[in-house]
Amino acid sequence: MKKKDKERFDKLKQLGCVACSKFGRYTDPVIHHIRRNTGLSLRPSHDDTIPLCPQHHNMGNQSIHLNKTRFEHMFGTEIELLKETNLKLIQLETEQQLWTEKK
Repeated sequence: MKKKDKERFDKLKQLGCVACSKFGRYTDPVIHHIRRNTGLSLRPSHDDTIPLCPQHHNMGNQSIHLNKTRFEHMFGTEIELLKETNLKLIQLETEQQLWTEKK
């Protein structure tokens, strides 16, 4: 894993589960890779990742892996969540830069 990928994953973990955040909750996430134009044996890009708690990732009846239709009905498509996540990452980076500059 490249340094920029590790940095992205660390920031995703700071954000918490993107699905739980819709209810105003923070839960520790795992990193979900969005599969676009990849087969099962091909790894998707680390840039196409969103943070999901285990319940929303692959353990609950509303999880992306076990019931994608229900998950997307409740929370949006993976691409919509990726766009939302990337905006939150920009906000987080801006806040961290402001905090660093004030010190």
